Amino acid sequence: MSASMVPPWADPFLPRQPVMDDMAAQIELDHHRGKPALLYLHGLEGLGVSCTVTQFWNRYQHLINGPLVWLSGRHPDGNTVPLGELLSRALLKFAVPEADQGTTEFEKADSFQAVASSHKKFLLVVDDIDNIAQILPFIPVDAPDAIIMATSALRSSTLEQRGFAPFTPDLLSAEAAEELFRAGLGDTALSLDDATIDQLTTFCGGIPLLIKVLAAQICGRPPKARILLSQLRKSGVRLLKLDDEQRMQRFLDTAYDNLTDAEKIAYRRLGSLPAAHFGVDAVAAILGIEADAAYELLERLTELSLLTCTDPARDRFAFHPVLRDDARARALATDDPTVLRQAVEDWVTWFLREALPRAAVISQRWWVSPVSDLMVALHPDGVPLFTRPAALAWFDAEDANLVAAVRAAHRAELHGLAWPLCVALWKYLHLHGRYEAWIDTHVLGLASAEAASCDLGIMQLSSQLGSAYLELTEYADARECFTRALQLARTTDHLLGEQSALEWLGKIAAAQGQFATALAAYQQSWDVVVASGSLISPAEQARAFAILLLQRARAEYASGNLARAVTDAQQAIDYFVDEPTETDNTAKARLILGRAQSDLGSTDEAIATFTAALRGFEAEDVRKQQAHTRRLLGDAYRAAGRPTEAIDQYRSALDYYRSVGNALADAVARAITELSGTPPTE
Repeated sequence: MSASMVPPWADPFLPRQPVMDDMAAQIELDHHRGKPALLYLHGLEGLGVSCTVTQFWNRYQHLINGPLVWLSGRHPDGNTVPLGELLSRALLKFAVPEADQGTTEFEKADSFQAVASSHKKFLLVVDDIDNIAQILPFIPVDAPDAIIMATSALRSSTLEQRGFAPFTPDLLSAEAAEELFRAGLGDTALSLDDATIDQLTTFCGGIPLLIKVLAAQICGRPPKARILLSQLRKSGVRLLKLDDEQRMQRFLDTAYDNLTDAEKIAYRRLGSLPAAHFGVDAVAAILGIEADAAYELLERLTELSLLTCTDPARDRFAFHPVLRDDARARALATDDPTVLRQAVEDWVTWFLREALPRAAVISQRWWVSPVSDLMVALHPDGVPLFTRPAALAWFDAEDANLVAAVRAAHRAELHGLAWPLCVALWKYLHLHGRYEAWIDTHVLGLASAEAASCDLGIMQLSSQLGSAYLELTEYADARECFTRALQLARTTDHLLGEQSALEWLGKIAAAQGQFATALAAYQQSWDVVVASGSLISPAEQARAFAILLLQRARAEYASGNLARAVTDAQQAIDYFVDEPTETDNTAKARLILGRAQSDLGSTDEAIATFTAALRGFEAEDVRKQQAHTRRLLGDAYRAAGRPTEAIDQYRSALDYYRSVGNALADAVARAITELSGTPPTE
């Protein structure tokens, strides 16, 4: 996700001052009128529209005086980013982690409005017309100093009808084009005569991208200038006779023709993949070469301005959108479909090899045997070990590519790869609340498991998909998924699958207030574990019992059976507290125990339990649960007649609720006012 939120580099050699001055004047006018400024920049791809926005951000901080929220409306494979995911990205830029965001699109929209309203000043940039239209209704009216910008390749009457003022960067003047060209040439410019530089620059037609690509091919190789000049003349490129799109295509033909065979193959293969960015090891796998050779190719394509190094510290590379489209078109025109399918297969296989051992570290959940066997097969010399932070960091870097890889594998009918990749990706999406990507990938993965006739895969993905639907309170879809998982678990004699499906069906019933049904399902799940004998290992049995005790305690508390809730929650804690990876579940069980103790009037015990739960959530850095626990701790202190300590806990909870736009902020603020006699400040 993160890569799609990074603004492009602001090229210092693009003279955009006149259009930026006009933009600044429009913003000042709109703000003087007391309303958010709405602007959009349009222009030919490669003209530097996005770079102009970045330059504006760098040079006009006095007008913005707030965060930059840069959103890409489309995935690298061309799919539109759903509104919920777009709002999640915006909240991230407002420093609201995914774990602290709401689950539904409506909750995210409410949170976005509240957070944007609290910031009041910010620059929001969206590069897709449809998505700017979607997000515009959620811009708060009490943020009149906000600036909303859209970028587009074409002028849009739709945006203008919505009140967006249009701006476009001009084609570079001859002088500016030459300055940019000479900057790209570096010292090589000293070896070329002025006439050659002038003629080469003229062929670029004032389009910055073409100027950079041409200069990169000549830099360090002065003789190449005359060769390229001759080729451009022969190609028939004429500034006045060709429109912009034709000029760019003819120009890129010349640039491509001057690549070596290895560079051409790399350009086409990488362009054929829906990747947000590339790492060296992935490229080595795609091209079937050593990592050092892959790095040299990536460096060479970057030197030629056909790729961009987006993260030098981690050696990440990406295409400019125009060049990605060009590379993809050349791949489709040049390469046999089986070759391109093999590139997808190699790419996805690499991700599976890297993702599975890391996913095993961050997920405590069982996997069906085809996935476990695949992980071993992909690591014949032994499955590597990773720390949890290292595993999560890898997923952070590759998450957009992993989602794209599932789509690509399904589309290429690589069904035996698509659904296991969903298994590997599930826990990361779950931890970060990536519901749109979670459901999107798992619907495709489930279809692939069905196409592969893999009942165990269908069972596992039905369960994983059902858990997403439950989080979104889509109970009918969740129940359908877990019912199917239960049937397949019984058909395949998969006892852990049966136990899990029954547990989840109980959770659905509990979420709908059907506590007797929930408790019955939990008991059935318990009975499966008891009857399993040695077919479920002692360690897996112990954890299953602890999880069921936690779920049962929740249902019993909600139905008013407080004494039983205390007993079950305490037994769950007795297991979890001795397991180093169960800090989160220990804290969750203590939260239920503390609530039951508080309702039973054992206030001092509740305070101690909530305090211990808070330490657990702090260790896991789960801010949302910390706030909820502080709110409950405030209630307990208040009941104990300790108002000062209650106010301290309420204030901490209120700070969090306000920062993420949580509706509980109002109730906590009232509690502070009632105890202190003074409303809390904003």
